[in-house]
Amino acid sequence: MSGVSGSRPAARHVLLGVFVLGVVVYIVAPMAIVVVNSFNSVAYQQFPPPGWSGRWYENLAEQDSFRSAAAYSLLLGVVSSAVALLVGTMAAYALTRRRVAGRALWQAALLSPIVVPKIVLGVGLFIFFARIGAYGSFAALALAHALISLPFVVALLTAALLGTDPSLEEAARDLGASAVGAFARVVLPRVWVPMVVAGLFAFITSFDQLESTIFLTRPGSTTLPIEMYDYTLKYQDPTVAALSTLVIALGVVIVAVVGLLLRRGEAIGALRRVQRSLVTSGAEGGPEVRPKVRTGETSGVGTVQQL
Repeated sequence: MSGVSGSRPAARHVLLGVFVLGVVVYIVAPMAIVVVNSFNSVAYQQFPPPGWSGRWYENLAEQDSFRSAAAYSLLLGVVSSAVALLVGTMAAYALTRRRVAGRALWQAALLSPIVVPKIVLGVGLFIFFARIGAYGSFAALALAHALISLPFVVALLTAALLGTDPSLEEAARDLGASAVGAFARVVLPRVWVPMVVAGLFAFITSFDQLESTIFLTRPGSTTLPIEMYDYTLKYQDPTVAALSTLVIALGVVIVAVVGLLLRRGEAIGALRRVQRSLVTSGAEGGPEVRPKVRTGETSGVGTVQQL
């Protein structure tokens, strides 16, 4: 009986490993097929390829429409992610640090673009921008992309701000810092990694957006996903597969950057916890230092250094 009971956890682990492997294959296999097809030697979609060639990357380099659309998408992604990051940071700060009337309603409104289908959202934004005379403008498209990526920014920064100690910010305010100064000197150093990650997620969401964008662009100012969609309607060669391979490589680089930032953020957080414990316990050879801002038992300089 003991042998049977001891083998059950191992069986569960094996099943879990098989399940995870199946999920990974299910996610990675379509991208792998696209990458392999980008080196196809024939001009029609045949898998596996009968031969190998880099001609479709050469054809991609000759497409001026893809270059202009990629530049437009990059600029749009940077602007929209900056807007989403600014608005999302203020919204997350208000939800976590202030008493907001109807907090649940505001949270639902900020997260609603995730629930609403992108086509429905695109049609609604098309009607709105057409009525105010902003249809087809870069500003309208940037605001639309910022709205779509805003839920990711709010969710990440809300979690990050809930993990910071508000008493440190209050101590900075008691020492004379303004609200903006306390946020910049106390809160921002502790949440900059989630802010960068949220900005990268917003950029990816904007760069890959098709369903809503297709209702908001005019000819001559299309994004890269729309240009790729138009190309597939005219041609069936693997040029789009070559471009998709480059986009996948860009996504892998962004994910790697996010992973490095998260590791660096964890290392910085651990270092700060060690420093606080050393100062509190007096391990550096000096007397025990405990911040007591309101009673005036520590000087302003010592308190600021502890923050």
